[in-house]
Amino acid sequence: MLDNFSEELSSICATNDPGAADRVWEVTAAFFARNGFDRLIHVDTGPGHFALQTTLPDAWVARYKERGYAAIDPFLSHCCVTFRPISTGIAYADLHQGLSVAQMTLIDEASSFGINAGFSSTIRLKGDRGIAGWNIGSSLSRQEVDALRLHSEDQLRLAAQHAHEALDGARRQTSARLAPREVQCLRFLAQGYRTKDIARALDLSSAAIELYLRNARRKLGALTREQAIAIATAQGIIAP
Repeated sequence: MLDNFSEELSSICATNDPGAADRVWEVTAAFFARNGFDRLIHVDTGPGHFALQTTLPDAWVARYKERGYAAIDPFLSHCCVTFRPISTGIAYADLHQGLSVAQMTLIDEASSFGINAGFSSTIRLKGDRGIAGWNIGSSLSRQEVDALRLHSEDQLRLAAQHAHEALDGARRQTSARLAPREVQCLRFLAQGYRTKDIARALDLSSAAIELYLRNARRKLGALTREQAIAIATAQGIIAP
């Protein structure tokens, strides 16, 4: 099970395809769903980037960002301070001692989007280099998740490690392909700047900005500027 998954991730990353990160995510999501965990959240933060990927609906991601939930998310503040797996989700509410009302509200809201029970798998502990880890969640009951964890938690945590490394590698490949000016233009674009505004800020011509943005779209495999921003944000190339 795990060997085939790891081999598939390795083969995807070896292609150097601009869409490798998206393909890695699709394969990872499918693997965990087959094993009973259909609500994944992967976070990788560090100086200058905050990458959040999830199988939850876009509506949840929008709410998470709009309400600034990253500042109070108990997954980040409580789970990613230890490599020990922590039970997550509303089904384990009785174990969530010491959380604030706002944090419990976040967990309750997440349950309405399907996260009922799960566990954390920390990749990089909270510190100066940021945080990296997985909230491996499920829509199943606590009893069902407990049974799955008893049988395969170690394998799933190892799979999460492999998936993180593949996602990080694919992101770095994409980031390396983008020129500094291309990344800079994407950042301005994500902040709502128009072409002429970016040109003024960088003291360049509008034609030059158009060229940088067109090259960035091509390298990211994006059809539109909006899609380029979404891909660059998801891969941690630019901050949300």
